[in-house]
Amino acid sequence: MQEELAEFFLELAHEDRLRALFLIEKERLKLTHFSEKLNLSIQEASRHLSRLRDAKLIARDSDGFYCLTPLGLVTLRLVPSYSFILKNRDYFQDHDLSWLPPEFIERIGELEEYELGEGVMQVLDLPLVVMRQTKEYVWILADQVMTSIVPMIGEGFARGIRFRVMLPEKLSLPSGFQFPKLLPNSSIEIRRLEEVRACVIMNEALAGLCLPNFAGKVDFNVGFRSRNPKFHKWCGDLFLHYWERGRES
Repeated sequence: MQEELAEFFLELAHEDRLRALFLIEKERLKLTHFSEKLNLSIQEASRHLSRLRDAKLIARDSDGFYCLTPLGLVTLRLVPSYSFILKNRDYFQDHDLSWLPPEFIERIGELEEYELGEGVMQVLDLPLVVMRQTKEYVWILADQVMTSIVPMIGEGFARGIRFRVMLPEKLSLPSGFQFPKLLPNSSIEIRRLEEVRACVIMNEALAGLCLPNFAGKVDFNVGFRSRNPKFHKWCGDLFLHYWERGRES
């Protein structure tokens, strides 16, 4: 199996073959089209397409048009995950993903379109942006109380904003800080988790994510943020995964 896997990756390990796959994903093309679009000779284009056919990633119909096979289609669906990891290879030298549920690691490519915030001040500015721009709801998963946004929660109540907050069970609250008394139909819901290893803060349009370092502490020096729907859904699904496992405060 390892040998077969190595051979399979070898067929993908060429820029022109990857470009060919992405071209076929968009439209059915003939050999001459590939030669023109990839700026290759007919012989070179034919060689790359033959290798992709032998790997069962593409097929050619009776009219000479190439298309993706089901294997080729699912293979391309995995490319964004590798792209995201490689784009952030230095970051992942000292940030841990192993604690994530396997399905979220498998979907890590959904985070591919993002803006990177660097520096504590820039990263911690995101909660303020989320609070100012929200119209419907704010979800917060954090290992600490973000005291800078507490006054804005009261303002959010007045605007009809609903809040969900998750914090560690053993969190020591800042001096003088108290959670609001929660009523059955309160606009804020608070749940506790035994351990919080990431920070997610999001509203209906914008999501931000900070991951832990190898010491298990959330790193607020670097954060990802995006309005991309896939990024937003990944963060929302992660929040709900833990929300369902949290204990009502």
